[in-house]
Amino acid sequence: MSSAFFGLDLALRALQAQQMGLDVTNHNVANANTEGYSRQNVQLVTTEPYTAPGMNRPATAGQLGTGVIAADVTRARNQFLDNQYRTELGGLKNAQARQDALEQVEVTLDEPQGVGLNNLFNEYYKVLNELASDPSDLPVRTAVVQQAISLTDAFNRTATQLAGIRGVLDGEIQNDITKINDITSQILQLNQNIVQVEVTGQTANDFRDRRDLLVDRLSELVNVTVSENADGSMNVLMGAQVLVNAATSKTDLFAVPNAGNGNYVDITYGSGGPAATLGTAEISGKLTARDTNVPSYQSQLDTIAANLISAVNTVHATGFDQNGNAGVAFFTGTNAATITVNAAIMADPKLIAASDTAGATGNNETILDLVALRSSMSPPLAVGTSTSESAYNALVAGLGTDSQSASNQTDTQQALVDLLSRRRQSLTGVSLDEEATNLLRYQRAYEAAARVMTAYDELLDKLINATGIVGR
Repeated sequence: MSSAFFGLDLALRALQAQQMGLDVTNHNVANANTEGYSRQNVQLVTTEPYTAPGMNRPATAGQLGTGVIAADVTRARNQFLDNQYRTELGGLKNAQARQDALEQVEVTLDEPQGVGLNNLFNEYYKVLNELASDPSDLPVRTAVVQQAISLTDAFNRTATQLAGIRGVLDGEIQNDITKINDITSQILQLNQNIVQVEVTGQTANDFRDRRDLLVDRLSELVNVTVSENADGSMNVLMGAQVLVNAATSKTDLFAVPNAGNGNYVDITYGSGGPAATLGTAEISGKLTARDTNVPSYQSQLDTIAANLISAVNTVHATGFDQNGNAGVAFFTGTNAATITVNAAIMADPKLIAASDTAGATGNNETILDLVALRSSMSPPLAVGTSTSESAYNALVAGLGTDSQSASNQTDTQQALVDLLSRRRQSLTGVSLDEEATNLLRYQRAYEAAARVMTAYDELLDKLINATGIVGR
């Protein structure tokens, strides 16, 4: 038979369990808007039942329940869903990084509405046609020089800005490496905190939330996989390379300048280690833009400039200027960054070779040959691009296609990430309506347990103070 105080103990456990429920509900409500917080649940379980001792089955009922305890506080979390979300998030950041870089290139080229090279080519050939009408007109010759300077300045400016885009991307990549090393340091520290807490049998839910949020941020930058150890610590891997090894150590990434690639950085796993396996997240997207996309446009622009220099200078050398001398090089330089109008011609527009005959100042045959370069250059610059303008238009069209492809991929990845984020939020997020309901449930259960305790208190009071007084 249980003691008279048995009910008090049972009611006390009920009060403590419902109090735990109230505290956890309060914690959920307080963190409803905390980034990375996972909704927590109290696991209420019945305590070990009481069995009356004896050799034979007692005459009373069998085992007697002893109440309830809050066995654990768990997080609402799904590791498979987390892994899915992180993979797609990395893909989104990769596409966004490439899209952002391509949009910068589009702004640099300023086509088709702005004052880009297309418009300047038009103006350049327009004044050449005007000079063909009157080769001896000095103001028109001056206009040809000025328009040619505007054209070469646009080449120079575009080349400088494209190089600047690569430089900005390189700086961002170096900053991202610093972020990764900082994040892995924090994960290592949280691993140590979690192990210290959970070795006592408790669950470090809030530490785990902070760690998962850091892994989310890390997965934006590089593709990572995680695995949990028996002591609660986490291993973080980037491909086969271990960034965080449980609660014991971590390996940093290093940005190492590469002299063979314009001193832009390569990323190594550890100091002097192998190339880092970054996957297809944000840093990978920036590397693709820095080392593939932008250099492709730079190369095409350099080819256009070099061929323009060669074609114009070849034709110009066949003519004669107003002084009767053979034509000097009209353009100098070798690529888009260095192309410029010959300083001698800038100083004296009379040096423009308009005639194909020495001393024939009214002759315009060489100028007409220069104008003809707008229709055909030999050799062609590329398949289907026989002139500087057509080659430039092909560059702009290719950029538009690349940019649209990156934009489409960004939209697709954004939709996937939004879907997975909603699914994660439906599991881990705090619903204030649900918490309000839980608050009422725990409150009423607490009040009921308190009433039970009051009943037992009155019973014991009667037993202690009102029993056995006969004969006093």
